[in-house]
Amino acid sequence: MIRSSRFAFRIVLVLCISLFTEISVASNVMVDGKLFTSLKSAISSIKNGSRVYLEAGVYTEGAYIKASDISILGEPGVIFDGALADAKAALVLSGNNVEVESIACVNIKAPAGNGACIRFEGKNLTVRGITVSNSESGLMTSSDVGLVVVEYSSFESLGNRNGYAHALYVKADELFFRYSSILSTKHQGSGIKSRSKKVIVENSKLASLNSIDSRLIDMANYGELIVRNSILQQGNGSSNSQLIAYGLEKNVSKVFETNKISIKDNLIIFDRRQANVLISSRLEDERIISGNLFIGDFNNPNEFAEGNLWFLTRNDAKLPQAPYLPEIHEKQLVMSRIRILGDAQND
Repeated sequence: MIRSSRFAFRIVLVLCISLFTEISVASNVMVDGKLFTSLKSAISSIKNGSRVYLEAGVYTEGAYIKASDISILGEPGVIFDGALADAKAALVLSGNNVEVESIACVNIKAPAGNGACIRFEGKNLTVRGITVSNSESGLMTSSDVGLVVVEYSSFESLGNRNGYAHALYVKADELFFRYSSILSTKHQGSGIKSRSKKVIVENSKLASLNSIDSRLIDMANYGELIVRNSILQQGNGSSNSQLIAYGLEKNVSKVFETNKISIKDNLIIFDRRQANVLISSRLEDERIISGNLFIGDFNNPNEFAEGNLWFLTRNDAKLPQAPYLPEIHEKQLVMSRIRILGDAQND
């Protein structure tokens, strides 16, 4: 009986090891229904309009793909680990109208110090369900035109070069960031560094936690910034006092027709023990800040008293101490509880 049990255990162990090995090293790629044994061998077959399907596994080589109107879809468990193409990113994509879904990137580093999971050089990109961690950058774009959509994705522990690498660096016309998170950006990088004419952040979580980041959002070239229904948190390690920067770079002039800021219906938490600033800006044409709950001490709270609620401490808001943050789907419930139970400074 004992021998039989040991034999059965060995069989299960061998099967588990075999399954783990298969998942870890598998790299089959299908392009338009044709099977390839590696991503490298499949690249030449990716044409305009192709659909690329990645088998679960660890990919240690990156890819430079030039085709337009393509979709890249990963099985759950697709991981690009230390992969690099063209000394830039795990995936360098230069075509237009590209979709990338369900991939993870870790340990992406480049000689320039800003290695990204995705480097996009075309027009119109949608990324969905991607996870990037412990890398220098998450997503970078180089084109001034088009639309970038990021949804249901997470970016954590990204940054490098003392503020010259960021979780997202976007230059496209418009950036939509929704149902996603940026956490613990490091080495004084920003969560979102944008030169776009319009940025919308909604139903998302941007938080410094305990990392040494710069700002959650940096709108370097002015434009239109909309942040709504989200959770923003400035941690004690943040190197800059401003949670959001708007047009603070030197020698940058307004180039867009619309230059305004709208911050509405957010849960905003200041855990930094030094001076805190919600937003530092110049030259905006309009500013709307309403429906927010502010927790923590920050400069000039009376400027935002009308239409918002301010709680001096987490205790006053009846919110657990740092590093606790609610999940984004809990935000409305948590905000309702704070409104009922909390002791606001301006109520």
